[in-house]
Amino acid sequence: MRCAIVLCAAPAGAPALARGVAAAHGPRRSKTGTETLPSDAHSSASPAKPSLLAHPGAALAALILIATGFRLLFGGSLGLGIDEAYAVATSRVVDWSYLDHPPLAWWLARGAANLLGAENALVVRLPFIALAAVSTWLIYQLTELLFNPLAGFYAALLFSLAPALGVTDGTFVLPDGPLVAALLAGAICLTHVFFVREDRLAPLWWLLAGVCAGLALLSKYHGVFLPLGAGLFMLTVPSGRRWFATPWPYLAGLVAATMFAPVIVWNMQHDWASFAFQGGRAVGVRLRPSLSLLMIGGQALFLTPWIWLPVVWRAWTALRAGPASEASWFLLCLACGPILAFTLLPGLTGNRGLFHWAMPGYLMLLPLLADTVSIQIVEGERLTRRWLLATAAATPALLAIVIVMALLPWPGTPFGRPGRNDDPLVETLEWRELRRVFRGSDWSKRSDVFVAAERWHEAGRIDYALRGSLPVTCLCEDARGYGIQAPMSKFAGFNAIVVVPSERAADAEKRLGKYFSDFEALTEIPVDHGGEPSFRLKLYVGRNFSPPR
Repeated sequence: MRCAIVLCAAPAGAPALARGVAAAHGPRRSKTGTETLPSDAHSSASPAKPSLLAHPGAALAALILIATGFRLLFGGSLGLGIDEAYAVATSRVVDWSYLDHPPLAWWLARGAANLLGAENALVVRLPFIALAAVSTWLIYQLTELLFNPLAGFYAALLFSLAPALGVTDGTFVLPDGPLVAALLAGAICLTHVFFVREDRLAPLWWLLAGVCAGLALLSKYHGVFLPLGAGLFMLTVPSGRRWFATPWPYLAGLVAATMFAPVIVWNMQHDWASFAFQGGRAVGVRLRPSLSLLMIGGQALFLTPWIWLPVVWRAWTALRAGPASEASWFLLCLACGPILAFTLLPGLTGNRGLFHWAMPGYLMLLPLLADTVSIQIVEGERLTRRWLLATAAATPALLAIVIVMALLPWPGTPFGRPGRNDDPLVETLEWRELRRVFRGSDWSKRSDVFVAAERWHEAGRIDYALRGSLPVTCLCEDARGYGIQAPMSKFAGFNAIVVVPSERAADAEKRLGKYFSDFEALTEIPVDHGGEPSFRLKLYVGRNFSPPR
């Protein structure tokens, strides 16, 4: 369906569209009549014949509807992933912040669950799917302001087709969804300050940029790269330096810091636990350049190599052009922080990173690539048109494959190997069978029973599956949020139902029996995928829990 939009975007008379690019965009002028278009914006006259992209707003609306439909289908087909189940379960304790991240994603998931009275996957994902639609519109607006409406549409299309941005961030219960929307909105506010140059409204845009930075920081600590990128642009571009002599950037920072205050207060109350947890990943010096190379490969995979390579090439051309090309330089300043930080730090510290950490940087490079794509499509470049068509077909096809795999049993297919769990979607299985077992027992009616896991993500799976019917904790050192919400010391003297995946059950009694006066196996249950067992969980009962000192 997305493919049809692109076909309309490149008609046989595509060069005629060149005359419509600037007609739709038009030069912006200040009160004094001075032209304020960025130095790399484009201009021409109106198109010779109508096309869908002669009305890019309509094309954008169609794209948002189609992409949202895909996300709803995708989000309703897959169970919650590891981080999602953990976030939804721990969000039942509404707090000013959480160990892993600032609170906005937790608040959104809990708000949806409470409002609609359910915690199923699609319900808790709805706010994130809605934010993805907003982000698609925002990236269009940003690119239209900096370049032209045609480039704006292609930026929205590329955003929707980039798996780590338009699919996972746009569907799953992750901090990245609200972060992306806040970063794009903040970039739009700064664009009005730096490029539209309506001095009368500049204070308002600065304050709104502060609000967006605050929302970004409430989503994820990555939000700090928005003010850092703006500061870098102001330092390196002569027209931006004048703002250092005004109060507005500092007031915007004060607004952002005020909005971020709940996270600071929470950390003060919990011995700076979240700052220490996240900051500890950047501590130490242990040179391992291979980790930086691994990060580059992973980033390319998460963005898809056929989008990543053109994006990197376009970033390189912007770097070579330098501050003289202000619009491109602005986007590069916003992008370079997360990309450089999360590519270089693993190689310097020896601490492994996650590939998606750099995605907010690539987000800011998509308008650059979209501008180039719009020019080449208008000029009739066949290779660009074919690349765009292939990209537009690849992501929906991949989503369709995943949806089918989610609905059909994977184990037992020709791809499975005896004695191994080859289910590629095992991390999206929700362990519903646990809820049925507990519902049929009297465990949930007793006040002296808790449920335990050996790993924090398994505790999140169990907690989500049980829907809060019993307290859950983690018998481990790295308990994440459970170490704060449900510390082991809270359950001294209680009886426990301990859940262990069968693949680790061989010596479970030796590992876990030391915490109890009596420890014995209860039963084993399968976790199904498409009606067929994917793997099994073994349940144990432990009596008179004695937490480690």
